[in-house]
Amino acid sequence: MASHPYPSSLEAATREHNLPSLDGLRAVAVFLVVFYHSGLPVNGGLGVLMFFVISGFLITWLLLQEEKRWGDISLKLFYIRRTLRIFPAFYVFWLLVVVGFVVLGKRVHVGQAAASFFYVTNYYQALLGDPDTALSHTWSLAIEEQFYLLWPLAFLLLGNARRRMHALMIVIPLVWVYRIVSVLWFHVWQGYVYEALDMRADHLLVGCLLATVLHQKSAPRLWQLLGARPWTLWITVGGLALSSEAPHLLHHAWRYRDLVGFTIDPILTAILIVQAMTFSQISACWLNWGWMRLLGRMSYSIYLYQQVTLSPPRHLLKSAPLLVQLIAGIATCLAFSAASYYFVERPFQTLKERIGTRAKKQAVEVDPSAATS
Repeated sequence: MASHPYPSSLEAATREHNLPSLDGLRAVAVFLVVFYHSGLPVNGGLGVLMFFVISGFLITWLLLQEEKRWGDISLKLFYIRRTLRIFPAFYVFWLLVVVGFVVLGKRVHVGQAAASFFYVTNYYQALLGDPDTALSHTWSLAIEEQFYLLWPLAFLLLGNARRRMHALMIVIPLVWVYRIVSVLWFHVWQGYVYEALDMRADHLLVGCLLATVLHQKSAPRLWQLLGARPWTLWITVGGLALSSEAPHLLHHAWRYRDLVGFTIDPILTAILIVQAMTFSQISACWLNWGWMRLLGRMSYSIYLYQQVTLSPPRHLLKSAPLLVQLIAGIATCLAFSAASYYFVERPFQTLKERIGTRAKKQAVEVDPSAATS
């Protein structure tokens, strides 16, 4: 066990069943995307990147908790839980879009529709270009689904916490080098860099590494330093904001994003996750307000429907003030998202909890410090 304990507030946060501030951070991430697609000058791409890091962190944390309790993980139950969590809301959305476009006589890009159905939109658009439709944003969902497919297998094959940490600490820098070499030497198209899993894998893996380090009580001095003063959370937020604005100061904005932002922003997001949990009762308390937590829980449905619900109200109210257009668009998005959340997501979450839970047996508590040997 580490000789330098974590900050007591972080220690307490990691013991909670629902990690504090994480839902609030998901709400922040999804509304960066919503505001961007509403025409506001914010970095929607940062919201997607934050989602990647948070997803890697949460999935790995759940796997580690299952391993600690039961002594192993069940791939079968993991995939059942992910299927019931993701597929119902997505395929309802997909059907509404595709059928709706056919009924309205709008063009359906068959290749993109098929790619999104099979969760490969990221490579379809990375290789063939983005036709900019109501399904274009499913590239990020494809990345996450591919991660959910591959990471649990790697988690099992690596065997223990020490091997996982070492592997992640090797693979993440390798992805950095691979991305930089691809951009500078091979001049890979920036659309591929933005949407391909092999170019964005480190964003998810940084979250995986963070979960592993926290679960093993590693790097206590670092977390003591980052959790020493509540105001340091705002330094991290400022760093992310500055990095988001930096591309606008350059002639080729995407070069900063691909070469620098994609490397430092996931690290800053990981730091923000730790600080948000550490200061969940102080400077990050707003992330834990009831309505913020609800928006975070609805973030998946919000992300699904924002692409198709924000523009129509603005078009219908084009003579109204911009603020009215913005409010109408967000209200429409939230209405569709709430319907998806309460009538599709929630019932299947209940089913997930019933059939995706391990059968009762003698749980085996595994000491994280012993698991590193």
